[in-house]
Amino acid sequence: MVNQSVHSADDVDIGDIDALSQDFIVIKRGYLNEHYYYVPITRGEGWDSNVLWLSVTEDEVKTNYERKIVPDPSRYYIKDYPLYSTQFSELRLIPPKYKIQKT
Repeated sequence: MVNQSVHSADDVDIGDIDALSQDFIVIKRGYLNEHYYYVPITRGEGWDSNVLWLSVTEDEVKTNYERKIVPDPSRYYIKDYPLYSTQFSELRLIPPKYKIQKT
């Protein structure tokens, strides 16, 4: 799920999953001016095969979960850093919120 898109409850693209732990989803937004959001796993609504949906709004994410800390590979699963190993709980699958148009 690392590098997958994350949307808030008000359908704003918050960023991409940068790291995971048993308790948190770390979302990274931006490239030059990076923002990290440490969102509790319990705030994830579900995965629709394209996007991880949160049960909180963009304002709630910015207000409550923004940190200026880059995730530590010894405490989080980060792609290409195999130091962190744990069993992750399954995310609830939800129906897609949008249908992909075939052209």
